[in-house]
Amino acid sequence: MTTSMLPEMYGSSVGAHVVNTDIENGTMRLKMRVEAEHITTSGVLDEGLVATIADNHTTFLLMSHSLSVQPDQMPISVSICLTVHTMARIAPGTDIEIVCSTPLATSKLKQPQAAAVFVDAHDNRIVYAKVTHSKQFKEVPGYNSKL
Repeated sequence: MTTSMLPEMYGSSVGAHVVNTDIENGTMRLKMRVEAEHITTSGVLDEGLVATIADNHTTFLLMSHSLSVQPDQMPISVSICLTVHTMARIAPGTDIEIVCSTPLATSKLKQPQAAAVFVDAHDNRIVYAKVTHSKQFKEVPGYNSKL
């Protein structure tokens, strides 16, 4: 899977690039070089940037996984909770890896869950941010029905 396969969306041009996607197992890995504009005055990743990257990519992952489990249904969902925790200071020029996962992403759940962890690309013991993302599947008459 390449970034070009993702639809153009808000926040998709911040420099995070998809390097690996495993829809069946609900995982996605991205790489990104952190620039000065991605860092707050406190020296941590900007929480809005972290939330946008996590929201865009975990939503794509959750919906793609749902389609792989139940291909005759179009999953429509809304975010009900997205929580961001910044964990460590970071410097401009740092390469990071963003690991998105959907441990509870099954089509039978009405509230699918996802997580994203922002770690140092060279030492994954250094965690810069963590995100949890909860969604609610939304029934839309005539849209969620068989494709």
